[in-house]
Amino acid sequence: MPPTSNKMDRQPETFHFEENGSSVKNAEKKNKNQTISLYKGSKIAINKVFLPVKMALFCWFSGGKIYTAFLPVFMKNKGFTIAHLSIITAISVAFQLFGTVLSGIITDKIGRAKPVLNIYFAIFLLSSVCLVIMPNVNECNEETLNLQCYNEEMPHFTTASSCQTFKNNSEIFSCSITDLRNTSLNGDQKNCTYFPKLTNLDVNVDKNTLMNVEDMCHYKVNFKNYSAITSCVTKDCASLEMKCVNNNFSSCNTNVGLWMIIYGILISILNLSHTATYRLFDVVVVDLTTEHNNDFGRQRVWSILGSFCGPPLAGYILHQFAFNGNQKNYSLAFVCSIIFTVLSVASIWPVDAPSNKPAKKMWKKSLQFVRKLEVFLFIVLLLVAGSSFGFQAVYVSWYLQEIGASDLVIGVSRGINGLYGLPFLYSSKWWISRVGERKIFVLALLGHAIFCFSFSLMLEPWFSVVIEATSILNYHLFWVAVMQYVTKIAPDGLQATLKVMAGSLHFNIGRLISTMYLSWLSTTLHETSKERSRHLVEVAVLLGKEVKGLMLLFLE
Repeated sequence: MPPTSNKMDRQPETFHFEENGSSVKNAEKKNKNQTISLYKGSKIAINKVFLPVKMALFCWFSGGKIYTAFLPVFMKNKGFTIAHLSIITAISVAFQLFGTVLSGIITDKIGRAKPVLNIYFAIFLLSSVCLVIMPNVNECNEETLNLQCYNEEMPHFTTASSCQTFKNNSEIFSCSITDLRNTSLNGDQKNCTYFPKLTNLDVNVDKNTLMNVEDMCHYKVNFKNYSAITSCVTKDCASLEMKCVNNNFSSCNTNVGLWMIIYGILISILNLSHTATYRLFDVVVVDLTTEHNNDFGRQRVWSILGSFCGPPLAGYILHQFAFNGNQKNYSLAFVCSIIFTVLSVASIWPVDAPSNKPAKKMWKKSLQFVRKLEVFLFIVLLLVAGSSFGFQAVYVSWYLQEIGASDLVIGVSRGINGLYGLPFLYSSKWWISRVGERKIFVLALLGHAIFCFSFSLMLEPWFSVVIEATSILNYHLFWVAVMQYVTKIAPDGLQATLKVMAGSLHFNIGRLISTMYLSWLSTTLHETSKERSRHLVEVAVLLGKEVKGLMLLFLE
């Protein structure tokens, strides 16, 4: 009898405990959501947990896209050529792949992505500040001028020479005299009384374009210390040859090789931190959406909005304020990138990111994982899709310009794909649940093939605005499906590593493949740009068909 009584006494307690637990969960869920009433009783619920995440994504993608958009012109302004930038970019790709994969492994080892993300934020900020304050790498070329004496308000000499003699486009150059001789006396300067006073004096060189004479400029040399020089009335002082070198450190650099190496190292570090931050943001946001049963695609909406807003805002600021003499100072664009990055750090800092168990036996799990057929097909998919994506990122604007597109058309064409993707990203959870990740992959490959083939046939540049609609499948929905698919198939302890690896394969290795292939076409086949594009399209379509067949087998 007593045991029965005890059992009956415990039942209400158990029921009461479950009821309290349920009420606590409902209260927590209610506290996380903020409901806002709209027109005619319509309401919208905002998850408080994701408000700072949305802000962080918006600010980071704004700052990151500013860096991507203005790095080439910034480097050109600093004195680099396209060849220099290409070499630095190619070297940094391998550095990025190794660094991002290592960061994924560290994330799995410690079970937390946010500390690693914060480290890369700090590296990006410090490297950006260093890049802004570093000097130009323009060489201080020694120039020779044969000058004729010219007397007016003060003694100065003039000459007419190629406009390339002083390559700087500003009107005034500061030089120091390294050698000076009297050409009319064949080296005998005895009759030129002020010759010793001219040695190693600083001069200003005024440059003016000659009327009706192509590529010829008029140079007028004024000695800064002209009070020590009398009029050059004697014929012995009427003709002088000077070898001048630009000594203005802000305009040229006497140690170009060393500074180019420093720039290469710094840009490689910047590219690594830039890429790793994108990949780790994916890891953090996917973990948060999985934990809170939210939609990853809806968070990506704020990434796309940030990509829209950042570069135009920086461009407007540059247009209004960033002029240094007659040259535009692109350092201000990096200041904008730094500000957006700081705002992103401040937004993500208070977010309580989920933690996982520290990974164990990662090598064993990795070997078992990569042996699966579906994993092999998934890697091939990422490489092919990434190669096509890299072709679009690198070559499409060039191709549009070749067929006569204006800057407006190019800008609208490259920017409109984000607008196409916004509604589909917002409803991506519904689309992927209805279609499935694997079928989205197949549709993405078809989207790439349609894009490339359509561009090869296009004669009117404005049609590119319509063709960009394929980005809905081959970029926006595709990447959401990739992140969700990796979450499903990756074993515990490899989640972060595989998410980072997927991004590296698609955005880094794929782009490198397409860039190398385009370089080979340009140097070996000597085709026109449209022929190169069509040749690449044939390869892209062929690969798309082959992988589509593999993916269909995979679906079966």
